[in-house]
Amino acid sequence: MAEKHKPENTEQDARRQALVQSLKDQDEEVRQMAAIALERLDGMTNLPTIVQRYREGDKLTRLRAIYALGKLGNEDCLPVLIHALDSDSEEDIRAAAVRVLSELKDPQTLPALIMRLNDQSPTIQTMVAEALGNFRHKNLAGHLIPLLKRDNKYLVMAVLDSLGKINAAEAMDEIMKLLQHPAPEVRKTAVKVLGELQA
Repeated sequence: MAEKHKPENTEQDARRQALVQSLKDQDEEVRQMAAIALERLDGMTNLPTIVQRYREGDKLTRLRAIYALGKLGNEDCLPVLIHALDSDSEEDIRAAAVRVLSELKDPQTLPALIMRLNDQSPTIQTMVAEALGNFRHKNLAGHLIPLLKRDNKYLVMAVLDSLGKINAAEAMDEIMKLLQHPAPEVRKTAVKVLGELQA
């Protein structure tokens, strides 16, 4: 069994050595990139440990695991991040998962994020609405526009910002209605977005 994994370990060792050598490159940007690549490579060898920490750890350990998975930022990390978003009982953990998934911008995670627009927590709803703007997918407008009718002004402002980012011109009529919103922050955001939209 050890023999079977040997080529992979040899390849990983060779890659690691090459990156360590690049830490001594004359160019500072090459050295910085080598440090980042080395950290990621080392992190991938620790992926099973990070996943185990998430599954078995207390709240703080799980939070650290979520952010560690975000730093690794590859497809192997997505199932755990989506599980945290969908199933973790702690709002802070779900919020961390939203932040990380928002930064990773992987389209595979969109269905899980869209589902959380109806999370029991208004904070999570707002964070997800804001995160969806980072994906710049036009078809997200259909999920965001109905949220403009919700009572939470922070959610409405997050939705407005995301509609602006994805240039959802089809939301123009609904956005214009918000110029009469009782909260000045919402009116201000609506005005800003109306100025950004390109029909």
